Amino acid sequence: MPQVARDSPHWTVIIPAHNEEKTIRAIAEGALRHASDVIVIDDGSTDSTAEALEGLPVEIIRHKLNRGKGWRLAEGLAHAAARGADGVLTLDADGQHDPDDIPAFLAAAQAHPGALVLGDRSSDRMSIPFSRRAAIGFGDFFIGWAARRPIRDAQCGMRLYPAAVAAELDVPQCERERFVFETAILLRAALAGKRFARVPIRARYHGFQQRPSHFRPIVDTLEIARVVTRLLWRTRLSPSRLLIPLRAVR
Repeated sequence: MPQVARDSPHWTVIIPAHNEEKTIRAIAEGALRHASDVIVIDDGSTDSTAEALEGLPVEIIRHKLNRGKGWRLAEGLAHAAARGADGVLTLDADGQHDPDDIPAFLAAAQAHPGALVLGDRSSDRMSIPFSRRAAIGFGDFFIGWAARRPIRDAQCGMRLYPAAVAAELDVPQCERERFVFETAILLRAALAGKRFARVPIRARYHGFQQRPSHFRPIVDTLEIARVVTRLLWRTRLSPSRLLIPLRAVR
């Protein structure tokens, strides 16, 4: 049966959440202002995260086991694509990302069809805690080296993935842990020649987050570095390409 053409793209918002009862409702309500299809993936919360969404027209996928952000993002991308999404926008549930930035991502996706749209907090970097800022700078350099192109704010979780592109990028299970997945899929997109677009956003930390970050600056940065190093070794990337990430405008 031939498919009926849609007048406009179908965008799905995916919000992974673990113990976010204080912020999840406001984030979901903000997402609903700009998208009608919002999915919250409750990653083994032990608080009232799911209950906080009562009465909202969102799909809630609940898990008893906490597997980490990476696994839930991979699950959400596949689930949204199976439901017919043309693109999937991801944002965090803790308040770091402003749902009112969603229109800028949708506009960038329309202007750059097929491109991954990446949030970029570079212009507001000093609002980021020092330990996290150092981890971002470290990641930008080595991820840019491995990706063979300059990348800014490579670890920002607010992104828009074209569903067709995400389906092509097979991230192995060993690279879906916690915050590793976002780096792994970015590197695979870069090496596959996919285009990136950038949307400047604020760095929302102080006064927005209601609990300590799940990101562990040392442990999670080392896990990301392990994935990047393995890719550098596998592709035998020349040290001469170290100048590539330095082209990113700071």
